[in-house]
Amino acid sequence: MQPRTAHSTVARHCIIIMCFVIASLSVVLPDIATAEDPGLSAKQKAVAKIPFERMTASATERIKSTINPKAIYKHLPKSTIQCSPELYIQLVRYPELVCNMWELMGAAKLRVNRIGEFEFIVSDLKGNTSQVELIYGTQNTHVFLIDGNYKGPLLVKNIKAKTVVVVHSSFELNDKSEPITKHSIDLFMNLDSGIGDIVEGVVVPLFMKVTEWNYDEITKFVGQVYDVALTKPDGMQRLITKLTRCQPAIRKRLSKVTTAIAESSVRTAALPK
Repeated sequence: MQPRTAHSTVARHCIIIMCFVIASLSVVLPDIATAEDPGLSAKQKAVAKIPFERMTASATERIKSTINPKAIYKHLPKSTIQCSPELYIQLVRYPELVCNMWELMGAAKLRVNRIGEFEFIVSDLKGNTSQVELIYGTQNTHVFLIDGNYKGPLLVKNIKAKTVVVVHSSFELNDKSEPITKHSIDLFMNLDSGIGDIVEGVVVPLFMKVTEWNYDEITKFVGQVYDVALTKPDGMQRLITKLTRCQPAIRKRLSKVTTAIAESSVRTAALPK
C-alpha cells in the first residue's frame, strides 16, 4: 500500500501541495452565469460550479475575496478508483489520516495539527505550512480555503499563496456491484504579488506539474486503502491503532467505516451466485 516517492522534495510537500491546491478563485461572475453557458472560459465554468447559493454569506464573501484576475486556474481531470463513498469522504475531510499512514510507511514526514472541526494546519517541519479550512462540504462537493507559506532552496524569499480547492466527486456501482468513486479537482491559486514575474514563471509550472503528480498518487493511494480494508480487515484495524497523530474520534470513525466495508464484502460473498 506504499505510494511511490519521486524526488525527496516532492514527497515532503505532497500533502502540503494538495492543500496549497485550495486557495484562490479569480473571476467574479454575474449571478446569471451557469457552468453550461458555452460562452464561458474553462475557468469561469469552474467558478460557476461553486455552490455559492448554498453557502453562508460569510463563507461566500471569504471565497470571493480571494478571487482576482491574476489567480491561476488548474483543472485536475476526472479519475476513477474503486472506493466506497464513506471511506473516500473520510480521507478527503481528514487528510491527517493519509499523512499519518504515509509517515508510518516512511513516504513523507508531514504534520497535521487540527485546530477545529473544519480547520487544520499542515507543516513539513521545514518551514512550509498551510492553514486549511473546509468551507463547504457535501457528499459530492468539498470546497477548501488555504493560506500557504512556501520556501525552498531556489527561492530568495518565502512565497505566500491563497488557494481555493474544489473537489467534485460522484459515486456509483460497476457491473460487479463494486463501489466506484469518480473525482476531479478545480484549483485556483493566487500567489503573493511580490514574488516577481521571473520567479512566478519558474515556480508556477513546476508547482502545477508536481500537483498533478501528487493528485495521481493520492488517488491511487485512496484506492489502495480501500483494497486493504476490503481484503485485509485485521491489518487495516492494526494500522488504525497506530495512527496516533490523529484524534481518537477520527480514528474511531475510520475504524467504523473500514469495518463496514469488510462486513459488506463478507455478506456479498455469502450470497448465492
